[in-house]
Amino acid sequence: MFDLKHIAGIFVLVTALIGVSATLVAVADVNSAPAASAVPDEAAIKRGKLMFLQCRACHEVAAGQPHKVGPNLRGFMGRRAAHAEGFVYSDALSASALVWDPTTLDRWIKHPESVVPGTTMAFVGIENPTDRRALIAYLESVTR
Repeated sequence: MFDLKHIAGIFVLVTALIGVSATLVAVADVNSAPAASAVPDEAAIKRGKLMFLQCRACHEVAAGQPHKVGPNLRGFMGRRAAHAEGFVYSDALSASALVWDPTTLDRWIKHPESVVPGTTMAFVGIENPTDRRALIAYLESVTR
């Protein structure tokens, strides 16, 4: 039987998931376009933070935090892929010549396997270009 503490925890989780789902469904899809603008608005960054919830299980963005299943993303923008110190990457990503910029990241977030066949990143991708741009805007704002 569940006690009140467990029920409260489940309620918080379900509420958070419903909020994220409602936010994702509420925004209309627009034509595909790469990346965030040079000066993303606060709404895009806020939306990107919500989008990052699906990344958070595997990635950290804060300086000094350890790698998780995926590498810590701090300082990754502008850096060559597969070069975070102390993280072991797939052979496919290590052999790639990718440099993380908004356009490359947009393609990667849409479908990683199509950018680097053989990558071990287990992520189905984000089809909605608005969601991808928002996630990129958030990552650019928190990983410098």
